[in-house]
Amino acid sequence: MPRLLRRASAAAALLLLPLSACAQEPEAVAKDYLGMTWDQIVAEAKAEGEVVFSAWWGEEYWKEAARLFEEKYGIEARHLMGNNPIDKILAEKDRRVGTIDVQLVGGAAVKTSMDAALWYGPIAAKLPASPELDRALQTAQEGVETKGHLIPIYRNQTGFLYDPEKVPVPPQTWDEFTAWVQANPKGFAYPDPNKGGTGGAFVQAVIANLTGGLDRYTADTALDPAKTAEWTEAWDWLKTGNEKMNVTLSNSEDIDLLNQGTASLVIAWDDDAQNALAKGSLFKRAAMYVPRFGLPGGGDTAGVPRNAPNKAAGLLFLDFLTSRQMQALMNRTVGSTPARTDMTESPSIISEESRANGTAWMPAPYKEAILKGFTENVLLQ
Repeated sequence: MPRLLRRASAAAALLLLPLSACAQEPEAVAKDYLGMTWDQIVAEAKAEGEVVFSAWWGEEYWKEAARLFEEKYGIEARHLMGNNPIDKILAEKDRRVGTIDVQLVGGAAVKTSMDAALWYGPIAAKLPASPELDRALQTAQEGVETKGHLIPIYRNQTGFLYDPEKVPVPPQTWDEFTAWVQANPKGFAYPDPNKGGTGGAFVQAVIANLTGGLDRYTADTALDPAKTAEWTEAWDWLKTGNEKMNVTLSNSEDIDLLNQGTASLVIAWDDDAQNALAKGSLFKRAAMYVPRFGLPGGGDTAGVPRNAPNKAAGLLFLDFLTSRQMQALMNRTVGSTPARTDMTESPSIISEESRANGTAWMPAPYKEAILKGFTENVLLQ
């Protein structure tokens, strides 16, 4: 996907790292880990003795992952929480040795980090689990080619979450959806794209269905103003349509409206919905699907910064996170769909058949244009 960040961490303060983390021996940093066997990497990781990783959400899962990693390998795993996934490694990019060994990344940060050459690698082919991980997400994310520098950690998909008692026949085509919105005032909810990533997903779908599809953006590495100029029809549709839709301030508010019965059809992340369903905070009859007119999805990845102090431990931690054990734990803990494509037994609120209707995200420059355009042409009009 965040694409936009989807969750704001309740624990935004970064832990202070000891100065010793920044004083690794030069020769340790220069080692060719990609030229080593996997057994050699494991031995190097144990010699390094620690791994520092950073993520912006899912604290419950990451704490447990750290504990289990240390229990298995005897390597201390230290977890940092922060709202922006790459601020710290971006600030440290010119240092010979940084302070982060593994960083979760998604949203617009993918392009920023690739443009800044922040990542060590390519590392995908080195990890034992690589053949079982989503192939597309190993080479591209958020419309940006990552070329094996980033490892898929989980997949996610936006879709329509609904109450089957109120929506016995959910809309599938764009015409069916627009007719449903007209016939059910305030029955649909989506967040302001600046406040929730599913809002950006919905607006992208509006643009795609009203202005010629998504294929025309695929190869673009920079924004083409001629193409965004054609989005006027989408902005006009949203301005008019918002009178009959709920525009919320977060992804979670959409689910709250569905629970309260205020809305009967909302856009949501599959992992948010799956997690809410598993924890009993969403009514059991709730169902979810990806309409045939398409909604975007993808997943988030993690990488080892180019100046990470403990690269071998970082690689080993990534391998650990993509093991069947940890992918299943993430699915149970936070509802994320495994990045491993060989784990079809993991529960998901969206069927694989429906998931096939998912589309890719527009390249990052267009996602940024969606945020700005929505504010200027919809909210402020």
